Amino acid sequence: MEDVIDVILRDFSGEIEHGQGATAEEIADCESDLGVRFIGSFAQYLRRYGWLTVGSSELYGLGASLESWRRLKDMTLSERTEMHPPLPPHLVTFYNDGFGNQHCPDTSVVIDNEHRIVFGTTKQAPLGFRK
Repeated sequence: MEDVIDVILRDFSGEIEHGQGATAEEIADCESDLGVRFIGSFAQYLRRYGWLTVGSSELYGLGASLESWRRLKDMTLSERTEMHPPLPPHLVTFYNDGFGNQHCPDTSVVIDNEHRIVFGTTKQAPLGFRK
């Protein structure tokens, strides 16, 4: 089966930027700091790309020279501590669409060695995430 990100990168005609891929140490440090474990496609995304920009959409990630607003750990911790209601500890935000909507792997659920991706908004109370 072809990787979803590979299909996007192959078929997208706009500007694409990505990192060199995160090291095992960078991934382990992020997992430890967030209290989660990345598996499946999300772990592969971090290892292969580190971070990704497709057109105007920026996926948070890992990398030594990333600005703080693009760092997976920093943005997740911000959503967990500075937003109301806070992001639950089992969710890790990797994309904000600019309207308060977060796209997150749910690290509390594993199906076929994958985390499901949930979508929600911090504008709702309690946090309204959908599978």
